[in-house]
Parts: sequence; C-alpha cells; structure tokens
Amino acid sequence: MTVAVIALDGRDTSPGALLKIFLIALVLAALGAAVALLASHRPPTPRTASPAARQALRVGHTDDPRIDALARQEAERRQGGRWVLWILAFAVLLEALLVVGASRPSTRVIAVVLGVFWAIQGWMRWRDLREARRYLADDHNA
Repeated sequence: MTVAVIALDGRDTSPGALLKIFLIALVLAALGAAVALLASHRPPTPRTASPAARQALRVGHTDDPRIDALARQEAERRQGGRWVLWILAFAVLLEALLVVGASRPSTRVIAVVLGVFWAIQGWMRWRDLREARRYLADDHNA
C-alpha cells in the first residue's frame, strides 16, 4: 500500500518505473513471507488460551491447578513473540517519517491510519507480554 502511494505521489510513473517499483515490492513481500514462514516453523503448540486461562492472566492468579497450567502455557507462548514489538515500533517510525515527508494530503492520511493501526497492535502485544511476565513472576501460582 505504501509502495503504491509512493508510486502515485507525482514521481516518475512511466511503465518502466512502475515495473521496477512492482518488482521491488514483490521481492520485499517474498522476503517477508520467507521470514514469517521461518519464524513460525516451530513445533506446533496447541492453542491454550481458553477463556478461563485468559482471565487468569488478566487477574494475575487462579486457584484451579488445571487453569493455572493452561495460563502458564499461554504466558510462556506470549513471551516468545517479543521481537514483534520491535517490528511494530519500526513500522510506526516509518509511517511517522512518511507523514512528515509526504507532499500530498492523501499520503499523510494513509500513513496516519497505518501508523495508528501498528501502534494499536504494538500496545496490545505489549499488554499481553506484561500480563504474561506478571503471571509467571507471581510466586502464589507455583
């Protein structure tokens, strides 16, 4: 989406330039897909986030040993994705740079919307990570 906005931002829009932009976007998308596949190529873990386990993570404790085990599994799973926070922060920074450097209002609007989206995703991931750390650090659950 950002590549399309840059391509239509009054720069060279000849067929050769558009083909170059498309090929660069295609290569970047292929690299992103490869990284995502490699990062997710771990042994499959069952989805443990039952509503009771999520509630225990939010509250910070539970008295049921079965729910405690599920909540601990979910907390450990959540801690595995810390690197995503860095990617989301980088995406917000790139969108902020696009807002500052864009010459067209439509480009700025799209960049603001995407920046807000990435920021919300980052906040939600950070909140989940904070809950997981708190739950695992609580000695009452052990």
